[in-house]
Amino acid sequence: MNSDQLINNRIIDGFDLDIPDAKSQRLTSAWLMLALGSLVVAGLLTILIVMSRTPGVQEIFPWIDFFHTALVVHVDLTVLVWFLSCAGIFWTLNSTGKCSRCGWGALWLAVIGTAVISLSPFLGAGSPLMNNYVPVLQDPIFFVGLGVFGLGFTLLVLRGLLYSKPMGRAVSGAGALRFGLMTGLVIALISVAAVVASYLGIPEIIEGQHYYELLFWGGGHTIQFTHIQLMLVAWLWLATMSGLNVKLSPRIAVLLFALG
Repeated sequence: MNSDQLINNRIIDGFDLDIPDAKSQRLTSAWLMLALGSLVVAGLLTILIVMSRTPGVQEIFPWIDFFHTALVVHVDLTVLVWFLSCAGIFWTLNSTGKCSRCGWGALWLAVIGTAVISLSPFLGAGSPLMNNYVPVLQDPIFFVGLGVFGLGFTLLVLRGLLYSKPMGRAVSGAGALRFGLMTGLVIALISVAAVVASYLGIPEIIEGQHYYELLFWGGGHTIQFTHIQLMLVAWLWLATMSGLNVKLSPRIAVLLFALG
């Protein structure tokens, strides 16, 4: 048995997801472009951040406290947009292809939100707050972008919950990965609900950085478990595609995903 046959056998017996239809592939590629684009823009902002603190150069920046303003957007792009767009890649790969308009709607909302967030420092947004999870600029422009992106992510999660491929009766490697993707979706929905509950429950007397700490604390903590689920899915899938002999049964993998 040659090496190619050995790898193919391990893929059949291991942890692997089916290649989706052409429509889902295009949508998956679009989420990938958004994820990579967020890193590119964040990288360009890094250059501006360094220049804003460089003697002899910083005087050309007309924006007040541009360092912290750009840093807020940089963090949101490299953490929030990057990770949640990567989640969109996995969940779209595992979709049945139904309600493709919902899928594209979620993507375009995320793209528009990301664009507004990225441009907000150059449109007058300022007053940066370096709170945990989702640092913010206290400006309507920034909040519009963040809200639109949040709507896109919520639509992505709802479509995933309704139109993901089932795990199947027999526990296979592919079924275990699908279970992990579904648990990630459930956790993501809980995270969104936590942010909404915080927004509705925070007393009006709380303002400033403490307000946004409370607003994103519950959802920020919860979404980390989604990231962990997707990380495990990626590890198992990559290991199988690399031809490694993963000494882990699908049932144990399902148990690990269930434990979070």
